Amino acid sequence: MNFHKILLSILSILFILLNLNAHSRDYIIVQSTTSIANTGLLDLLSSKFEKQTGIKVRPIAVGTGNAISNAKRGDGDVLMVHSKKDELKFISDGFGVKRHKLMYNNFIIVGPKDDPAKISQETDIKNIMKKISHSNQKFISRDDNSGTHIKENALWKLANINLFDNRKYIKTGTSMANTLNVASEMNAYTLSDKGTWIAFKNKNNLKILFEGGEEMHNEYGIIAINPQKFPHVEYDKSKEFIEWLITGAGKDVINNFTYNGEKLFFTN
Repeated sequence: MNFHKILLSILSILFILLNLNAHSRDYIIVQSTTSIANTGLLDLLSSKFEKQTGIKVRPIAVGTGNAISNAKRGDGDVLMVHSKKDELKFISDGFGVKRHKLMYNNFIIVGPKDDPAKISQETDIKNIMKKISHSNQKFISRDDNSGTHIKENALWKLANINLFDNRKYIKTGTSMANTLNVASEMNAYTLSDKGTWIAFKNKNNLKILFEGGEEMHNEYGIIAINPQKFPHVEYDKSKEFIEWLITGAGKDVINNFTYNGEKLFFTN
């Protein structure tokens, strides 16, 4: 009788192990902000990581808000975005394990080279937002709850501006690259992360008119999705990916990543 019980126990354990193995994946899903993907960095990191570890990375590039929403449904293993306040809330709500600083660059204001709103003369971002708002010039907003859109809203709030003329305030509801295209075609102002701007090819009559300052700092974080909330996630593979990025060879890939000789991101 004892023999049969022991045998059943062994078979049960084997069944569980085989079942877990059957559901394990050889890849991780990364919910990422578009700026990391649009610059080409995410594809490069994915390729290098797979070559070194054999673990494939399947990125889903959307705005930060959408990436967080997807991760909250358990649709991914890793979250890689740039809105620290929302990232910390994601963790405090139990969806993520720990936020790691990944890398940073800056937000910038771009606009027409002749700068009709005269913002390039200013050194205070509050005055710049006020000048754009009070001018007759168009401002193009992503309006998509992305990290850049969240930053834009914070800058308007900083400047105490909450009313917008819809004839001048144009909403795209789309990616940074598409929003820059609209700004380029309309000869308008917009807010961009610097990495996407550097890699953007359709600059036409646009140029950087303001950058720098604490308010324009753009930090990217990376978070493993909580396996206690979503048991199906590949947590061990996710941890390996995160460690590779923040302390391993991935950090060098980020630091050495350039476009036309210009660095797009800087590691912490």
